[in-house]
Amino acid sequence: AGIDKVSIRMFEANLQDNLDALMRELKTRDAFQPKPLRRVLIPKGKGKMRPLGIPAVRDRIAQEVLRLLLSPIFEPLFHENSFGFRPGRNCHQALERVLGLWHEGYRVVLDADIQGFFDNIPHLGLWPVWQMWWPMEISLDWWNVFYGPG
Repeated sequence: AGIDKVSIRMFEANLQDNLDALMRELKTRDAFQPKPLRRVLIPKGKGKMRPLGIPAVRDRIAQEVLRLLLSPIFEPLFHENSFGFRPGRNCHQALERVLGLWHEGYRVVLDADIQGFFDNIPHLGLWPVWQMWWPMEISLDWWNVFYGPG
């Protein structure tokens, strides 16, 4: 459950009404505003904790709608050797690709874990690129609602 304490089960108990209300908000310009994230700390290992933001169920549904609309547009643009957080791709396939490259004669691997990577992406600098590929029928306001223009 997110900050509103509405669980998936609670949302499902009145599913059609909840989905109808969400759809009305999403269709009305400036009506949809995601709720603040519920912040929790989860163990990362070696005594460290990782901050985690848990969105409300309705916000997760809205994000999934956006992902379903945008994936067919942006997926073909991503690099073939990109395996993280991609549909139909996993770490086993990434390892197979690394082994394949090894057999082709490549001998260098860059292993990088950039701390707080997503939080440090210069979203404003990427904005012109996003706009170039963004489908006209989907309002950029949707992206701004979740991620902002910068």
